[in-house]
Amino acid sequence: MNGETIRSFIAIELPAELVVRMKSYQSGLSASRLRFVKWVDPGSIHLTLKFLGNVDAKRIEAVKGALEAVAALHRSFQLTTGRTGFFPGPQRARVFWLGLEGDIVELSGLQQGIDRAMAALGFESESRPFTAHLTLARLREECSREQRLEFTGLAEHAAFGAGPPIKVRSVSLMRSRLTPQGAVYTRLAEYELNAV
Repeated sequence: MNGETIRSFIAIELPAELVVRMKSYQSGLSASRLRFVKWVDPGSIHLTLKFLGNVDAKRIEAVKGALEAVAALHRSFQLTTGRTGFFPGPQRARVFWLGLEGDIVELSGLQQGIDRAMAALGFESESRPFTAHLTLARLREECSREQRLEFTGLAEHAAFGAGPPIKVRSVSLMRSRLTPQGAVYTRLAEYELNAV
């Protein structure tokens, strides 16, 4: 236990029906068998609000307490799936994402509250503006410009489509264990959004 660190982050976990929809969407696009596209397992996709990195195990209780306090100040809200896109853009795509819409003001307020609470504990504040998105795939570094454009062309013609609202009622502190097969995520704590 001495010196143990826990790689952790704060996120909104997604409903099972959205996970099924993302899996189906990915299957349709991966039919093209583009080997340079690395799909993210839909079961491990979540909406990250704050990445904490390797946290000393002794600090986890303070993180839990701060997160619980922030959650108590926010009410539940709804999101919906939006358009897809690429970071940094279609010409140089490295990440393929699914955007989220709906109560973005409430979502941003929650994210900012968490960022401030974590900064008070010594975690670095976010320097980039928060973008509500779910990462569906990453393009491998070695893929050519032509391959990137081939994939972005396919993806731009495959709309994700609207679905049932995503009801956000809680926020979770997650643990990330890196394995040769990829990251494995475990929930350490979950806090209800219960402001009225």
